[in-house]
Amino acid sequence: MLYRIFTLVSLLCVNVCFAQKEKAASYDEKVLFGGCWFVPHNSDVNIKFSEYSNFLLHDLDSNGKEETIQGKYLLDGGNLWLIYNDRPKQKFSFYKTEGTDPHFVIRSSAPETSALHFVHGSCE
Repeated sequence: MLYRIFTLVSLLCVNVCFAQKEKAASYDEKVLFGGCWFVPHNSDVNIKFSEYSNFLLHDLDSNGKEETIQGKYLLDGGNLWLIYNDRPKQKFSFYKTEGTDPHFVIRSSAPETSALHFVHGSCE
């Protein structure tokens, strides 16, 4: 009898441990996947997120030249961190707007004059 209880407890522990290792993406994280995130009125600047925490950012440098930046992302509650391969990480807010047309938004925490604001759309 004691052997059966020990076996049952062991099996439950194994299932719980594997379930924790195979953490599914949260609802908010799944919203990132599929399509692109664009800066309104400037579709040249956009981000595409993929599974395994990867992203690809199409941006314009200070001279207006297109550049492609890669890295990893981390979604921590309402904070979205872009961890670039070649520059310091950057913090964004990730939230859903309220009102008659609710939608998800990614907004940089930079001062208002240089803040980036991304909305979701389809990639071409």
